[in-house]
Amino acid sequence: MSGSIERRGSFAVLAAALLWSTGGLFIKEVSLNAWGVSFWRSSFAAITIFIIYFLRTPSFSRRGQGVVSSAPSPWFSPFILLSALCYALLLVLFVFATKLTTSANAIFLQYTAPIYVLFIEPMLSHTKMKRADLATVAISTAAMALFFIGKFEPRGVWGNIAALASGVAFATYALILKHERATEQSRWQIVIVGHIMIAGAMAIVAVTGHTNLSVSSGDFTRLLYLGIVQIGIAYAFFTYGISHIRAIDATLIAMVEPVLNPIWVFLGIGERPANFALLGGVIILSLSIFRTIRGTRETIELEKARAGE
Repeated sequence: MSGSIERRGSFAVLAAALLWSTGGLFIKEVSLNAWGVSFWRSSFAAITIFIIYFLRTPSFSRRGQGVVSSAPSPWFSPFILLSALCYALLLVLFVFATKLTTSANAIFLQYTAPIYVLFIEPMLSHTKMKRADLATVAISTAAMALFFIGKFEPRGVWGNIAALASGVAFATYALILKHERATEQSRWQIVIVGHIMIAGAMAIVAVTGHTNLSVSSGDFTRLLYLGIVQIGIAYAFFTYGISHIRAIDATLIAMVEPVLNPIWVFLGIGERPANFALLGGVIILSLSIFRTIRGTRETIELEKARAGE
């Protein structure tokens, strides 16, 4: 029975990664700028995720050794707001990156997040960084430089910088979610509040005249898909899946996203990333997968050692 549950969890995470991977293509096809895309996508996503959260909220009272929690976590506590801000930044910066550079550059550079975690986590936990981790950071940094080789275009450079910043926000968000205050309920709240932040900020941008929120019927359909399916339903799949499998396994499965994202864009609109960018992406993904697998083995060996004590 346990194996069946784990398989369902793995397929749920895979489904989430597949849906996430379509984001680059649909963002590229929408004629609105990054501000407008962010407003509509987050508006639809906030509504979708809140409905899913509302429908499943009663399940919280039946979890955890039969104890009913009478004090749900506050929606706008400092912890929720800080986490939501990091989540909002990683989404908005990714949209900007996708609009300003190739989809491959945007997704590959965002997936430098595990590298930042390798570097930052030892400092937070006051542990010594391993030589393998230092080597991973050094090689990944060199790989990042490959994205900036080639024809100099200011838009592309700023897009790459936005993608790198999105990766930093992604890593920070992941580290915050490992905090002891992070619960299943608060994770849903963080995402909902994050999308509300984005929609509110983009609405202010529109009021100041820096973007136009009016959309054509074609764009509206694409934005509906981005908010409801690519973010909302995908997040529900991921939340279900990661509760039934190890985080390390979920990370490996999620690597499907950066692999497929540029493929969908190439098939959809013919955008081809530069050869150096492809090389950098392959190096970054290979290192992330290698370190994840190695981390899995180290965890298993540690558990075996403890079991034999």
